[in-house]
Amino acid sequence: MKNITKYIATLAFLSYQTIFAQSAQQVRDRIEGTERPVVPAQATGETASSDDNVGKDVAVSDTGAQRPVQLNDRGMSSFVGYNSKYFFRSNPLSSSGELKQQATGMWTNTFFAGAGLGVFDASDAIITPYVGVSYTINDYIKSNLSSFNYNSTGAYALLLAQFGNGWSVRGGVSYSMDRSSENDTEDYMEIYPNVGVLKSFAVNESTTAIFDASIGSHQANTETITTDGHEDELSNIEYSASYALNYELMSFTIIPKYKISYKVFDEGINKNRDDMIHDINFKIEYPVSDSLKISTFYDYSTRNTEGIADHDFKSYDYGIILGLNARF
Repeated sequence: MKNITKYIATLAFLSYQTIFAQSAQQVRDRIEGTERPVVPAQATGETASSDDNVGKDVAVSDTGAQRPVQLNDRGMSSFVGYNSKYFFRSNPLSSSGELKQQATGMWTNTFFAGAGLGVFDASDAIITPYVGVSYTINDYIKSNLSSFNYNSTGAYALLLAQFGNGWSVRGGVSYSMDRSSENDTEDYMEIYPNVGVLKSFAVNESTTAIFDASIGSHQANTETITTDGHEDELSNIEYSASYALNYELMSFTIIPKYKISYKVFDEGINKNRDDMIHDINFKIEYPVSDSLKISTFYDYSTRNTEGIADHDFKSYDYGIILGLNARF
């Protein structure tokens, strides 16, 4: 009898370990397929976006650089916002293989706030320090995926330098953390020091082009879901570039965008791993008022991985976004 009990206990333990390993790997896959845009357009110099249209939210300083006019007389500014995003995702756990796997609806709700801490005139640029925080609730609509629901916390600090020729340069550090809603555990944390450049220019009277490039180091920790190897094995160096067009059509803004990213890993089981990621996004925005915007979008992304087997993935999203923003 004791042997039977021991045998059943051993089977139960092994089954639990197998289920945990599968879930941990799925969480890791989801983490690796997650974009983390912690810093909003207000703090990146993306003044040509639909959030900050050229000619509306910038002014020229004595140096010839563009000064953000939302800053008050003391050079201070602040902004708060809320985004609600409801969309379909074909591959929510970023699994390798087919384009459509465990497809589900998703609902994300993001609250964010930030501040510009003054404006400083340099010899040929305007420099503005920014700080900000965000909190996102991520829910899977499909019931058998609800155990993967998670909440994300973000924070950043950066310096933005804007030049009179349309270029801007930024440098800073951001913090991101994912916490499981089901288990109340910290599944992922990273510190991300990075630098970037951005150039915006008018293509014609109704179209603005935006080029952005950046390099940064994702210093990651996945202690709670690491079954072997290093807890920092998701750390990587990322090189990215994007090109977008903002086309104004009556009250609508149409924004096609392409982004390419190259990631280099060198820790644990990811040693000598390289990722190439392509992302195509198409969005249409409509401003209901100065502070309320409705958008619809489609996004398609692929990842090609070398150095580790069965890690390529592809996925597409489409849905709607409701955005509220206020400036002070």
